[in-house]
Amino acid sequence: MDNLKSTKLYGVARANKPEVKRFVKFAVVGFSGLIVDYTLLNILAHVLNFESWLAIAIAFIVAAMNNFIWNRLWVYPESRQHSIWKHFPTFFIVNAVGLGINEVILFLFELPIETVVGSAFIGLNLTKGIAAVIVMAWNFFINRFVTFRDVKWQKNAGRAAATHEGQIDSAL
Repeated sequence: MDNLKSTKLYGVARANKPEVKRFVKFAVVGFSGLIVDYTLLNILAHVLNFESWLAIAIAFIVAAMNNFIWNRLWVYPESRQHSIWKHFPTFFIVNAVGLGINEVILFLFELPIETVVGSAFIGLNLTKGIAAVIVMAWNFFINRFVTFRDVKWQKNAGRAAATHEGQIDSAL
């Protein structure tokens, strides 16, 4: 544990606890969106027999709307000071790129994974899992630094963040 405490990443995280908390909230919202996404994907693809690409697109869009609402209400409540139309267009574009990433991963990996595991259901869901991890990272960083850039970074109250050299203040 002492080795972890001496890392730069630990120091940055400790100096930015409110932003780490925001990331955890984002992950919770993302997980709820993933549940919406997977549930709708499997209903569309395996119950209603939609093509995989269409099922993924519809499920992703519904999940993205879920995520936008919860991000605005819970993760970035400061964003509610502005009209919904200030953030929604950018959020939509970021998620459209995320959907594109999903579709490319589906195109590249669904059939090979399905062939290896011998199941269309497992192949589709494993492929979606790979895409979900990649798209979550994309969505968090782009939404934090672009969509919700006007939301001020929160620092620990009463504590120095970091010195100019990037070293953590001894008060931490």
